[in-house]
Amino acid sequence: MIDNKRRHPRLKHRAKIRMTVPASAEAVVVDMRDFSETGLFLLCANELIPPIGALVEVQTTEFDDAPIQTAIVVRVEPDVGFGLEFAPR
Repeated sequence: MIDNKRRHPRLKHRAKIRMTVPASAEAVVVDMRDFSETGLFLLCANELIPPIGALVEVQTTEFDDAPIQTAIVVRVEPDVGFGLEFAPR
């Protein structure tokens, strides 16, 4: 049995997400697997996964002028992707 510590239900939704690691300022587009009120999970190659604790900026590409959200890497699944929790505003 998996220990599920999530506070909010996840919604499966595939979308392209523009991700920027402020330290590098280079943006990449990756796929979102799911999201919740407090975060999201991004699918990507291992070389694009920031370390746990890193701050990133994410923005959906689904519509123009989408807000940019700051988030922190909280979980990594090697060869799959990583989970982000939205940073408090």
